[in-house]
Amino acid sequence: MSIFTVTYQLALADGEELDKKIRNLCLEQSVELPEKVLSKAIAEKIVGRVRQTIKRSDAVYEAVIAWPLDNAGTEIAQFLNLLYGNISLKPGIKILSADWSSLADTLFVGPRFGIDGIRDRFHIFDRALSATALKPMGSSVSDLADLAFRFAVGGIDLIKDDHGIANQNYAPFVKRVEACVKAMDRAARQTGQRSRYFSNITADAGEVEYRYRKAYELGADGVMICPHITGLPVLHRLARLDIDLPIIAHPAFAGPLTMDESRGFTPDFLYGQLWRALGADFVIYPNAGGRFSYNLSECMAVNESARQPYSPFKTSFPMPGGGIKIENIGRWTRAYGKDSCLLVGSSLYEYPGGIEAAARQFTTQLKEINYES
Repeated sequence: MSIFTVTYQLALADGEELDKKIRNLCLEQSVELPEKVLSKAIAEKIVGRVRQTIKRSDAVYEAVIAWPLDNAGTEIAQFLNLLYGNISLKPGIKILSADWSSLADTLFVGPRFGIDGIRDRFHIFDRALSATALKPMGSSVSDLADLAFRFAVGGIDLIKDDHGIANQNYAPFVKRVEACVKAMDRAARQTGQRSRYFSNITADAGEVEYRYRKAYELGADGVMICPHITGLPVLHRLARLDIDLPIIAHPAFAGPLTMDESRGFTPDFLYGQLWRALGADFVIYPNAGGRFSYNLSECMAVNESARQPYSPFKTSFPMPGGGIKIENIGRWTRAYGKDSCLLVGSSLYEYPGGIEAAARQFTTQLKEINYES
């Protein structure tokens, strides 16, 4: 019988027994019935089985549980249900990792491009990438295109829509993409170098794929979605389509999954492992020291998971954002390495010399860093 394993952190409440908590988890995420009413065949073939337990502290353990691959069927939605369905309603259960090798051939495809593919596509080989977001919400198409042009003239590698820029009356999707693509072209003619525009395609069911295809037709260089708004299976579907555009995944609506020490997912599992398996070429996550609350070790763990070479999937570009300032570019690039993409927003808008000067400063710093030291 083919299986895959998931590693859980289990925090025990007062009076709670480890073996009972594990057994309840195995039943809850499979048959949802008491063991005494199950046939022997169902109990042996369907219910999860513990492979290993490790004590981490007085009341915290890690448990590796093996699940029949048949339980996941052939659909991402059912895998997610099996991964964290009913147990998301229970305290003291946190997911740390999964054995992706047994899932790669049957369910997951991973990123279409990965880090090496992105570098080949965009011709950036020896340094970290720069990125920024077009904002604020309420800007017109012409204002957003003008911003895109000025960022591109300043040399920013990736210029994406902010996640709040969708299909509003003041910046409708098609007109915005057309205008921003033209802005990239105009800047490239002026500078001799091309920046890349990623349009936000987050939308209701049925509309996301249309916008993905439309972005490609209109000449966008990539797209961004918020997979916890569109639904995680949508990200995987896009990665499997015959459309040659890289995908950025944005963490909006994902916060509660990673903000509790004793339940949900670790940040590196969600952003570095699960999103990578689902097909994100870039994974945006909240950087340490900004307006969000991840610490440096959590951010480093996301980077490691996204770039881990032993995964069956292509690597994903870690894309830390939120609170990175121009004056700290060197610090974060040295900490995260050249296989990262720094997402800088407000600091560029606040720069005294203006947008183009801010972009040039950002670009210059990335090029001057000694990545071998």
